[in-house]
Amino acid sequence: MLDAPTAVDPARVTLVGVADGEVGSDQVRAVWDDLAEFWDEAMRSGRTWQERLIAPAVESLLSLRPGEAVLELSCGNGAFARQMTSAGARVVASDLSPRMIELAREHGGDVDYRVIDATDVSAMLDLAQPDGYDAAVSNMAVMDMPAVAPMAEAVHTLVRPGGRFVVSLLHPAFNSGDVTRVVEESDDHRGVVRTHSLRRSTYIRSSTHQGVAVEGQPRVQWYFHRPLQDLVNPFFSHGWVLDGLLEPVLDEAEEGVFAHLPGVIVLRFRRLADSSPGTG
Repeated sequence: MLDAPTAVDPARVTLVGVADGEVGSDQVRAVWDDLAEFWDEAMRSGRTWQERLIAPAVESLLSLRPGEAVLELSCGNGAFARQMTSAGARVVASDLSPRMIELAREHGGDVDYRVIDATDVSAMLDLAQPDGYDAAVSNMAVMDMPAVAPMAEAVHTLVRPGGRFVVSLLHPAFNSGDVTRVVEESDDHRGVVRTHSLRRSTYIRSSTHQGVAVEGQPRVQWYFHRPLQDLVNPFFSHGWVLDGLLEPVLDEAEEGVFAHLPGVIVLRFRRLADSSPGTG
């Protein structure tokens, strides 16, 4: 489950299936506290897809306007939060990992940072503002969350009617679960030809695994694979509608399967002006 187009030493990857519900926020928090410095450096050095693939697609669907109030969930080192404030937004940004929030604050910027578990509805509601948020965003984090429904429920309350919620994550069909990246080498009139493809044998059942996102991570992280239906239905059941979707791919100059198949999907949900959970 890569967030960057790099080869991974199989010795550094484990795909260990565990029972649903066996891994909770405490285990996830411990991992991201340990990975915080590594990921901060990886993002700042451009070793992830954030700047060249994810952020442009999120920006396109978010359609941010100066002066808007935005809530970011799972903000990591705060890079996108600071980008939004530079565009004139008023941003509250949260993350499960206290160490991630410490690093985000060290980078400065006019952002209100909070330590919040996005799977805890009551904690999320503490982020409420009197006039609500115009928009919310969650970048590349849903696949790291043990549950999706609590976030969908809480954010529907936190944003104003008509507000939007943009969510980016690993593509559930092409970059999640038991996907194997394959490179086949042949030669013909063009010379040596390398063909990149994917192989998978399961998809439709949600599962929990461990793996790495960037080569060289000091430890593996938890992944929660969900087919598309299990990703979007919690949003629909809490009153959201889906009104935007992008599947960005890498530039063809970057050799690899994710120049032709999307490794990421970006979804825009919207709270209808008169919607309430179960009626959207």
